[in-house]
Amino acid sequence: MNSFKKSGLVLACLLLFGATAVLCACDPNPSEDSSGGGKTPPAVDYAVDESLIGTVDPNDEQFAPENVQTEADHPLRDKTVYWLGSSVTYGSAAQGDSMADFLAAKTGCTVKKDAVSGTTIYDDGGTGDSGARSYTRRLTESTVFDKTEHVDAFICQISTNDATNARLEKWGSVSANDLLDKDDFDRGTTLGGVEYIIAYVTETWDCPVYFYSGAYFGDEGTRKNTNPKGSNYGKLVAEVQKVADKWNSWYGYEVGIIDMYNDEAFNAAASDDYYEWCMSDAIHPKRAGYLQWWMPYFENYLMINLEAF
Repeated sequence: MNSFKKSGLVLACLLLFGATAVLCACDPNPSEDSSGGGKTPPAVDYAVDESLIGTVDPNDEQFAPENVQTEADHPLRDKTVYWLGSSVTYGSAAQGDSMADFLAAKTGCTVKKDAVSGTTIYDDGGTGDSGARSYTRRLTESTVFDKTEHVDAFICQISTNDATNARLEKWGSVSANDLLDKDDFDRGTTLGGVEYIIAYVTETWDCPVYFYSGAYFGDEGTRKNTNPKGSNYGKLVAEVQKVADKWNSWYGYEVGIIDMYNDEAFNAAASDDYYEWCMSDAIHPKRAGYLQWWMPYFENYLMINLEAF
């Protein structure tokens, strides 16, 4: 069985000490907890700057990763993080830059991402976005990921492409609790693909697996989408949480959900005006949105769950 720690306590710390305010202080060298419980987890240090709205293009070169100052002694500097996903992980509305690239730029960590727009987690066995380019097919055949490299965390996007109206019947269900081998899972379903990814990553790299959702969007209001519906995407995030709960019940597995969809403090950090400026649509951020709003959330999550603070 695998050697890495489960994330129950540190994930609870994230929920307790998570996003609280825009531009709150983040101490990279937190002091000892006065209660004797050890170091205090850092708070999310958002860089949301509403003064830029209407004055500069959110995809301007000033927001490019190469213009982000690297922190020489960042706690994540020596970490290696792999990313698997579709358009949001790729950064399709941000010149191909996403929070993965900005995380590497700021922290100096090693990032590798295998991200193809329009693709799904499930594999229909064909040659298209839901087949040869699907998450599970790319994971097993990836020329980006090194199967011999030490990896500290594997992050996978909960794809909105799996929640479109025509694909809801592809979800499948969480498998029986005693099924853990990668060959046990139906990769032709979304949840079967999620479990396959967990089993494959665990077997190959023996590292934590974190699935992430995008920011909140609904079926109506100022932050809405019609296909996929926000309500359907929210249900998919909840189903992936059930998968994580199953795997975390077995010693040695660490599966987390980076749930920005349901995090009220995270979503409140971007006002409606800032949201309209930094997002291309309800799903895809532009460079400034990734850099100022999304990336700090991932940075904070990894610092806590990898105990790098």
